[in-house]
Amino acid sequence: MANICCDDVYFYSQSNPEHLAALWEDLETSIAFCSNEDLAWIGNLFELKKISAEGISLRGTIIYMERNPDNILLSTSAAWSPLYEAYQAIAKAYQVDFVMQSIEPGCNTYINTDYSGQYFPDHYAVSVEDEAFLTPAGILAGEKLEHGELFTTDATLMERFAKMGYPADTLEMLDALLGDTGIEVHCFEDPYSLSDLTDEEE
Repeated sequence: MANICCDDVYFYSQSNPEHLAALWEDLETSIAFCSNEDLAWIGNLFELKKISAEGISLRGTIIYMERNPDNILLSTSAAWSPLYEAYQAIAKAYQVDFVMQSIEPGCNTYINTDYSGQYFPDHYAVSVEDEAFLTPAGILAGEKLEHGELFTTDATLMERFAKMGYPADTLEMLDALLGDTGIEVHCFEDPYSLSDLTDEEE
């Protein structure tokens, strides 16, 4: 069974609200949420709109969609890796923009393409192997951290870990302190632009 990659995608447009409306109409036509997952297959939209899927993975099921005044949110359960190229093809077909956040811990996938932070402000995710692990401050890891918890800034991340007995000024120092505790900090990156979010901020 394939590892599941959880994709959240915002499609948006300031100049083409009618194209966003057309995308939503087609999504409502092609995607149905029920016990038959095939009816929520992302490829249904490609078939309806006649979007070329050559060389594009469509191994994903839309599990949630939401229409907002100036955007559309899709949540997709994908096999192994993000369906970035599929979202790219959709955005091109409807002449709208998109940003994506994807997480698949088993493959160490932590991706965020939203440099503005408007839709996805997260920069870090934390994994906790054992919530009963006793930290140097005498606090159980699970009392201060949730597995999969997200952080938007270095400051909030460092502050939380300092309270657990891991004082650090940099991520490298924090990684060294955590060692083999089973607690890991994962940085969101954007492999599609070959740059990560923290570099963009500097």
